Amino acid sequence: MRILSETELDTLLRGAKTIEEDGLGLKVACLVDGDFLKLYRRKRLLSSSLWSLPARRFANNAKRLQQLGIASPDIEELLLIPERKLNGVRYRPLPGETLRDRWRTLTDETREAEVECFGAFLGHLHQLGVYFRSLHLGNVLRLPDGELGLIDLSDMKIEKSSLAPWKRRRNFQHILRYQEDISWLAEKHRQAWIRGYAQSCNQDDATRFTRELDKTNPLTTPPA
Repeated sequence: MRILSETELDTLLRGAKTIEEDGLGLKVACLVDGDFLKLYRRKRLLSSSLWSLPARRFANNAKRLQQLGIASPDIEELLLIPERKLNGVRYRPLPGETLRDRWRTLTDETREAEVECFGAFLGHLHQLGVYFRSLHLGNVLRLPDGELGLIDLSDMKIEKSSLAPWKRRRNFQHILRYQEDISWLAEKHRQAWIRGYAQSCNQDDATRFTRELDKTNPLTTPPA
């Protein structure tokens, strides 16, 4: 992990394009060389980030996903900026567009096919033990070759075996947090999503998925 001073950080960010920010400042920037820099801010005096840096989790998860055959960003370096209580990860972004942005431009027929592919991808993640709490259609990219990849990886655990039913259920609930995503996944293309998920899972998991989708009230935001 490379330690930067405030001046060195400002130099690194010179000419960069802001991708994401909040009321506390910059969160993601595109640097002049095309790399992305994602910054994490310690918000509390006592925080888990003191011993489990989000930037390191991001990097470790990216490496593990690639070992599992799932496309994720290539990590360039980890950064620590003590003067600003920041840690960061510099990475080469995946090419492509988010499913949410892409699906807005598609016909119903084409989107139907891609929803089925997303269902198969989700089932595959669950079978691999990937529990991605921040999973939504803005964090899944469709790559130029048609494959799917993941971004924004710090809020993820990768287990040694396939996900337990309760974690799958929890993941379904977190995916269905945005009305636009709900309209595609739980309403218009619901059966395609179920078909895709069943392609990657055993019959019991597919049956539970259908049952949970039937029970889920998609207009209710799940607890954090």
